[in-house]
Amino acid sequence: MERILAERRWIAALVTAGGIPPSDREDVMQAAIMAAWRAVEEGRYRPDAAVDPRRALRGWLHSVVWRTVGHHRNRAWVRREIPVADPWSAQQEPPRVDERVIEARERLLAVRVALSRLKQLDQEVLALCAVGHGIRAIARTLGMPSSTAVRQIGRARRKLRILLRR
Repeated sequence: MERILAERRWIAALVTAGGIPPSDREDVMQAAIMAAWRAVEEGRYRPDAAVDPRRALRGWLHSVVWRTVGHHRNRAWVRREIPVADPWSAQQEPPRVDERVIEARERLLAVRVALSRLKQLDQEVLALCAVGHGIRAIARTLGMPSSTAVRQIGRARRKLRILLRR
């Protein structure tokens, strides 16, 4: 028990890193220490003799603490707690969306609509270009000469550009 208690500051750092709020940290630390002590008493702590004793203890304690932190965070009363004076009056604020995100979504939608209006062959050519295939690989995949693939890529890009301008 003394060795486990000697690692109290290290356990506190793990609990803090686990995202436990300050009001619950002492309780979670105590639960982790008690879980470790129970495991030692039950014979579930069997360190490797070839490893430094403190290093072996910390490695094992790490797993005990992280499990304790995970169990605490997944408790229903922890996940659903609303710290307000009158919980029935609490309303969630709508999430704020950055203007750049809205513009990016609009551009993505425009590209998807434009791509859907292209012929199947043009869609395939542009998809192969988008994933990084070269001219020869595209020509082989579509069963055409390289010169035809170059022209097909150019045409598909022009058609897409025209659709995106609309």
